[in-house]
Amino acid sequence: MQEQTNKIGHLNMIQGIISRMGNNAFSLKQWAVGIMIAIYAFAGENSHKAVIVTIIPLIVFWFLDSYYLMIERKYRCLYDEVRRKKEKNIDFNMDTNLINVKMKNINNYCLIKVAFSKTIWPFYIVCIATTLIIYFIKF
Repeated sequence: MQEQTNKIGHLNMIQGIISRMGNNAFSLKQWAVGIMIAIYAFAGENSHKAVIVTIIPLIVFWFLDSYYLMIERKYRCLYDEVRRKKEKNIDFNMDTNLINVKMKNINNYCLIKVAFSKTIWPFYIVCIATTLIIYFIKF
């Protein structure tokens, strides 16, 4: 096998970014649940006002989580592109705007489509539904 240190180095750089995006998305979910629980704990009798204070951060975290997944998908595409390159063509470019995307896969990189992907929306819909149930239905 030929010496492919440049390709391996470039792939490792991209893999590091992919891992970081995944960790960021997981951290956002942790923060969303933590903030939601903290607001529940401090809401007390002012529950109708706390609904907005709870739902706004959830929507912001939903947007950020979707953004990180979109960026992660772009870097996965870049990873695949670098994987196919020959060693002499490795230029250590990390710009995801230069990747070639097939038209059938273009929706994978649209923020709105990512926000409603099966890995994102169920979590935030459940959080928002839980918030509404807790605040508006008295047990």
